[in-house]
Amino acid sequence: MPRPRPGSQVWSALAAIVVLLAGSGACAGAGRFLNELLRERPPAPLDSLGVASDARVDSAGYLVGSFVGEGTSRAVHLLSSDTAFIAALMRRYRPDLAAAPDPWTALARERVVALGGERRRRTVGGAGPAVEAAVVGSPLGHTEVQVEAVLLRGGRFGCGPRGAQAELIVADDRRAGDPPLRGPVLGSLRTGVAAQYREHGLVRRDPVPAPSAWLVGELVGRTERALDSMLGAEFRSLELRPDPDARIETNTLADVDAADVIAFRVADDRLRYAVSLRARRLSVRGDTLVGTAVMVWDSAGAWRQAIFRPTLLSLRGGRLAPSWPLRRTIYWRRLQPISDFAFRRDDLWMEQVDVRDGSVRWGIVQPRENVVVAAAEVDGPCR
Repeated sequence: MPRPRPGSQVWSALAAIVVLLAGSGACAGAGRFLNELLRERPPAPLDSLGVASDARVDSAGYLVGSFVGEGTSRAVHLLSSDTAFIAALMRRYRPDLAAAPDPWTALARERVVALGGERRRRTVGGAGPAVEAAVVGSPLGHTEVQVEAVLLRGGRFGCGPRGAQAELIVADDRRAGDPPLRGPVLGSLRTGVAAQYREHGLVRRDPVPAPSAWLVGELVGRTERALDSMLGAEFRSLELRPDPDARIETNTLADVDAADVIAFRVADDRLRYAVSLRARRLSVRGDTLVGTAVMVWDSAGAWRQAIFRPTLLSLRGGRLAPSWPLRRTIYWRRLQPISDFAFRRDDLWMEQVDVRDGSVRWGIVQPRENVVVAAAEVDGPCR
C-alpha cells in the first residue's frame, strides 16, 4: 500500500475547509437569492378599470364569479358590464334575443329582461339561473345574501354592447354575527366546496385606525411629489408647477384639489394607506391642468406603489376636460376598503370617471398584485 506523501493530510484538511467555506458561501448566496426572490415588490400600475370579469354561467347553470356593487340595508345591487357574461346569459336563458340579427339592439328594445320567476332559496327560480351561495364583502366584513332577481339591462340604441348590464338584486340572508349590509360591496357567487367556505374570523372586519392628521398631510405630500415626478418625466415640455393658491381638501366630495385618504389592511399585522389625488398644476404656457393618481404608502414611506398610471386633465370653466385627444381622460375618487374573502386583507373600491363622455365605472382592485377584481359601468352616454 503506498504511503501518503508528506503534508498530504494537511492539504486534504485545507481542501475540506475550502469546500466547507465554498458550501457555506453558496448557502449564504442561495439564501440571499431566495430572500430577494420572495421580497414583496410593488406591482406594475394599471391603465384603468376594465370591465372584463370572472363572472360566468357554469355547466350546471349556476351563476358564479365576482361583482361590484353598492346599496342599502334593504337590498344591494351587484353589477357586471362584462359583455361576454351578458351574452352567455342571453344565449342560455333568452335564446330569442341571442338569435336576433343584432342581439344588443334586441336587448336595448326590451330595456329590462328578468331571468327566472319568483324567488326561491338558493335559486333565482323558474327557468332562470341558479345561485348556490352568495356573500358580499363590505367595509364591515362579510354578509350572507340571497339573490332575489337577475336582470339584464340594455344600453341605448346605437351603442351596441356598450351600456348593457347584468344586475343581481340581493337581500340580507345573514347568519348571527354577520355584519349588516352596507355599500359599497364586492359580491361573490360560489358553488361546490367554495360555497361552504367560511373561514373563522373572516366574517366581521375589524376597523383599522384612521391615519392621524399629521400622517394624512404626509401621505398627500408624498403623493404630490410622486405625481409631479411621474408627470414631469412624461410631459417635460409643459414645465408643470403647483398652483400657489390651491389647497388640497381631504375626504370630501370635491373633484379638484382634493384627496381621498384611507387606511387598509395588507395582513393581520400590517396597514397601508391609499391616496387618490386630484391636484391643480400650471403649465409654462399658462394652462390650468389637473394631475391625478392613486397610490399606496406605508406610514414610514418605505413602500411606494402606484395603483394607476397618472393622468393629466384640463380644467376649463371649473370643469375637468380632456387635455389632449389621444391622452387618457380618466380620474378616480371615492376610495373605500373592502374585506377580501380568502385572506385577512382588504381590496380597494373606487369610482372611475371619464371626463370625455361623463361615464362612471365602479371597480374593485386587489392592491397586492394590482388586479381588477370586478368593475361595471354605472353611468354614461350609453346607460
